[in-house]
Amino acid sequence: WTIHLYTYLAIALSFMHQVLIGPMFLGHPLNKLYWEFLYIAAAAIIIIWRAVIPTAKSFRHNLRVEQIVVEGPGVASIVMKGRGLKQLGAQGGQFFGWRFITRGQWWISHPYSLSAAPTDHYMRVTIKELGDHSSLIKKIKKGTRVFFEGPYGTFTASRASRGHIALIGGGVGITPIRALLEELDIEKEIDVIFRASKPEDILFKRELDELARIRGARIHYLIGSRKEHPMTPKYISKYLPAFKDSDVYVCGPTALVDAVREAAQEVGIPKNRFHDEAFEFHNI
Repeated sequence: WTIHLYTYLAIALSFMHQVLIGPMFLGHPLNKLYWEFLYIAAAAIIIIWRAVIPTAKSFRHNLRVEQIVVEGPGVASIVMKGRGLKQLGAQGGQFFGWRFITRGQWWISHPYSLSAAPTDHYMRVTIKELGDHSSLIKKIKKGTRVFFEGPYGTFTASRASRGHIALIGGGVGITPIRALLEELDIEKEIDVIFRASKPEDILFKRELDELARIRGARIHYLIGSRKEHPMTPKYISKYLPAFKDSDVYVCGPTALVDAVREAAQEVGIPKNRFHDEAFEFHNI
């Protein structure tokens, strides 16, 4: 966030340097006018799309914190309530930039994925404490106004094209996977692999089991180290025999995403059937 601010400052300073002493502008008023127009247009686009539209949407939908739910050690969900949220066209697996209007939070936008399929009145995100501003989430009070930007991302159920879906999540990276499971076509065959280092890292187990029962999905909880559960084609196929003929969705730490990507490439899964989201810098 700080780098972004300094980038804007650098652009502004370089602009003044260019138009005041740049040889291509001295004595060339049309060049100068054209260059100024491009900068003003770019600035207007940033202000409209990064400030005006998100602020208008936030006031229109009146999103506020409804509840904070502790899901596990260092992990909490924020349930937010608003109005007319279906108008946003958000899907499970997408993320928003969230700005909680409270002390210590209002000035920074957090990119968190939805951890449940959105409804017309509710949206939920699930966050793991990292020792930065995410550690203050549990202190946010009910009724806190939420400004947002989005939705963003293509990690959605609508991209699935095959009859079998493989959903693979690691740690708190299970959050968009859980939202996807809720929205995938009930006629598709679905397998879920949930990788976690410890039993207490298994989030939403009750919700996942209930969704699996309703949708006829199979869930495989793999608890232990990477050596115990290597994401190789052979090991994945042990749980997902139809792996090479699947649409693959994977979300979690970069190491997990990279391992599943290599496995998918090895068995010949094309890029258009591999959908990934790395959670190194948000949600984990």
